[in-house]
Formats: sequence, C-alpha cells, structure tokens
Amino acid sequence: MKFATTLLTLCASSALAAPTAYAVSTAAAKEWTLQGVKRACDAADTTCVWYFGISTGSDDAIPAVYVVNATESAPASQANGSPTAFGAYTIISGWSGQFGPGEGFTTISVVDYANKLIAYPAYRDAELGNGTTVSPDRSYPVQSLP
Repeated sequence: MKFATTLLTLCASSALAAPTAYAVSTAAAKEWTLQGVKRACDAADTTCVWYFGISTGSDDAIPAVYVVNATESAPASQANGSPTAFGAYTIISGWSGQFGPGEGFTTISVVDYANKLIAYPAYRDAELGNGTTVSPDRSYPVQSLP
C-alpha cells in the first residue's frame, strides 16, 4: 500500500513539474503575400535569381531580387540561400529533396526582425521550372518570433 501511495505521489508531482509546450502565435492570423514569384536559373545551374514582391497588405509590395549560388555540394536550384535584406525584410531560403526525386521544394523565410514576425512561403521545383511565374499569387500565415 505504501508503495502504491509513494508511486502515485511521485507521478503527480512530476506531472506538475512537466514543462509546457511552447506556443507559436500566428500574429492575429495575418498573412503576407509573395507576388509574381519567378525563379530563373542559368544553363549551368550555377546561379538562380528569384524575383517577387513582398506584400504585407499595408503598403506597396517590396520588390525582391534574391540570388542563390551553387555550392560545392549543390547546384543553385538546390542550394540554400544566404540572408539578404530587402527593406524591412530579410530573406533566407532552403531547399529540400526529402520526398524523393522530382519532389524537391524551396522554403523561403521572410523575416521582419524589427517586429519579430516570420512567414514561410514554399514552392515546388516543378512549378518553378523554365522561369515560369507562379500563378496565382499565394498568401502565407505570419507567425511571431520569440
């Protein structure tokens, strides 16, 4: 009986001390839109240039011309991009092939450090081929940074 009581007490006290999950705010469900997204890569796939506008809905879209270069381990179309500032926003990109051949995609982090906000637009390689402009424009939820 004492063992059961001791075990119950230990379980109850450890449950009270358990950390809570970190909640990410979606900043009042606000969305940002990337307008006219287009990726153009050179024939050797050593450089890709992304063209788009960042629209937060409050001002005119901020134009972005974002350059990603090939690395020793990846062609430009599959390379991670370096942080680049466009007005109040910093763009960083990362490519993933985790779903297998022909299913690659790039996630672009659009960060407003001053207001601690971020959005994660993503585009599949298949929709970016041959310098095609993605249509229609897409909106993405904005989250608060800690």
